[in-house]
Amino acid sequence: MLTIDHISLGTRNLYEGTERLCRETGFGQYEGGWFPGLGIANRIVPLGADQYIEVESVIDAYSPEHNASDRWFYEQIRGGDVYLGWCLRVDTREELAAVAARMGTEIIETGLRQRPDGTLSAPARTPDTVSCWQRGVPNVFHLPDMSVHPAAQPCTPTVTPQGIAWLEVGGTEDDMRRWLGPQAADLPLRYNGDRPGLYTVAVTTSDGEVVIRRTAVTEPEPVGRG
Repeated sequence: MLTIDHISLGTRNLYEGTERLCRETGFGQYEGGWFPGLGIANRIVPLGADQYIEVESVIDAYSPEHNASDRWFYEQIRGGDVYLGWCLRVDTREELAAVAARMGTEIIETGLRQRPDGTLSAPARTPDTVSCWQRGVPNVFHLPDMSVHPAAQPCTPTVTPQGIAWLEVGGTEDDMRRWLGPQAADLPLRYNGDRPGLYTVAVTTSDGEVVIRRTAVTEPEPVGRG
């Protein structure tokens, strides 16, 4: 089963951007760590229901000079906050293999994020994350041990989130079906017909929906299958 796993929100200043998001929503946050091989770090904002926002920024001032992914991140956040992308999750390794087979892509299992305690997060995923975000579409993760999922780690919110209610994305439902297959119809997506990318995240709370609007990625590349 496909479900929304996490959202990537890019910001020029990692700490200011996260604090501002949490003031806006009342949600909690904690230090997420950094990405070896990239000049990028993040903070985690749990959303309930095994979902979260990762607030990300370029922390190595010189990495965009020699790293293409960092350069893309840097250019996207130049104008301020931007939804860089979003990721899905499946329940089993077999489901992930089926996604990879359908898309004609490989399953990636290299280390991804180094947590503050020094351990390395290495969830299996397909296709490559950044290449999907550059096209304004999601990729798919599988994490066998959900006890280490970023949304399951403790923090202290003033408003308790209960999961993502819906996302506003660009394109059409037909576009998403071509990318993800028929399971796209089961995701809580609202399509605005604009360029591909993520525009709005709505989160359920006991007091109603908290709606977080930001800019989507600019000039996404044409969408293909992998």
